[in-house]
Amino acid sequence: MESVTDRVVPSGPRLSVGAPTDPELLVPFARRAEELGFAGIWTQDTLSTGNFSLDGLHVLSYLASVTDRLRLGIGVLYSGRRNPAVQARELATIDQLSGGRLTVGLGVGNDYHRETLAALGIPTDRPVRRLVEGIGVMRALWSGAEADYDGELYAFSGIRSQPEPVQRPGPPIWIGARAEPALRRAVRIADGWTGAAPVATDDFLDQLKIVQRALADQGRDPAGFTISKSVYIAVEDTEERARQRLVPAFDRAFGGNPVYDAAGMADRVAVFGPPEHCAERLGELFDAGADELTLYPMYDRMDQLEAFGDLVSSLPARPA
Repeated sequence: MESVTDRVVPSGPRLSVGAPTDPELLVPFARRAEELGFAGIWTQDTLSTGNFSLDGLHVLSYLASVTDRLRLGIGVLYSGRRNPAVQARELATIDQLSGGRLTVGLGVGNDYHRETLAALGIPTDRPVRRLVEGIGVMRALWSGAEADYDGELYAFSGIRSQPEPVQRPGPPIWIGARAEPALRRAVRIADGWTGAAPVATDDFLDQLKIVQRALADQGRDPAGFTISKSVYIAVEDTEERARQRLVPAFDRAFGGNPVYDAAGMADRVAVFGPPEHCAERLGELFDAGADELTLYPMYDRMDQLEAFGDLVSSLPARPA
């Protein structure tokens, strides 16, 4: 299955927020984010086996029970890491527990993860095919009827999966992608595209142009395709104060990363400074065509969340 039915995407700019990794902060952070008017809260599917992290899907199940309105997203699940039939059931369960509030991010992951995955016995060959067929398998199993699928990696007939997701035909799927073939594939098979937080703004804008051309080339209604980006952000009285706090935070998070260079990363990828400056920078992304931005604080997460609340209130009102 390599096509997708257009969805109607809620109109108006939306701000979501990235969940903290500290278990004690999860509930107060999520509840306060909901009170402040954020559209959603997102977790990560980290592959780290060293630094402390929680499984993103379990966190979403936990947050479903303590929130009422926030959309719940994970960005991004790596193709092949989980069997798509098992993953379909897990995701449908979260959609049920949340009353239909789940958004699913998917991607092929980075090359440097594959050695560790292979050592753990997880298939790493043909990641693109695993992504495409995995989506097909999940959508077939989310139908609620006895499902059939005939692919190169997965083939079955007469299998019924429960529970069905609340959202029909299933939770929206957003693909994380950077290269042009992957961006065009996202337009072809998914409900949206999500840009990664470590990607520089200029690079994101170049990628966005490719997505917009692909939407036109493939005859897709942009109203049925969500464009989003994760953004590292710091709100302080001055840009210099924010930079001073961000630089060591990026060194801690990305020092030694084989893909992203921590040196100078704050200036390349982050939005920081006084609230009005941050609002202006985020507004530029919305003006370029982004529908939703997910804000990730790098330090003092509860204090930063309060500062982000001013940014939410500065957005045009969203339809109910």
